Amino acid sequence: MILLGNFQHSLDDKNRIRLPSKFREKLGSEYILVPGTQGCIWLYPLSSEGDFINMMNDIGEFNPSNAEAVRTIASMGSLVDADSQGRFMLPDGLITFAKIKKDVRIIGTIKKVEIWGEEAYVEYSKKVGTTPADIDRIYENIDKSGKKQ
Repeated sequence: MILLGNFQHSLDDKNRIRLPSKFREKLGSEYILVPGTQGCIWLYPLSSEGDFINMMNDIGEFNPSNAEAVRTIASMGSLVDADSQGRFMLPDGLITFAKIKKDVRIIGTIKKVEIWGEEAYVEYSKKVGTTPADIDRIYENIDKSGKKQ
């Protein structure tokens, strides 16, 4: 599964959004929502539950700071089901976390989807940049093992 693209949507009056159809085709209709990095919401398909659980288990909860990370992520997370029209409700806590007002940006990031408040995404994009020089800098900061330097 490869998730690519950048889409604008809006919350409806019931705090529901709809994933783009090309994402829904690959992800199904049941999702894991958790707080992501830099103020976005991460969305994983429930069908990858094992992958997500393994990722969380690999953190190693015997270390108190790692246990705190898992606890915080899990306590803010949610399982959601899309309706027949592909809509699902964003939980209030995650809306607040991501500073979502009305408009959202939905981005495919290869293995997961990120949901951003539109204003936060615009600020992030300005900071990171999307010119050819910015993209070159991004690639230069990734070493051959796939780790950011």
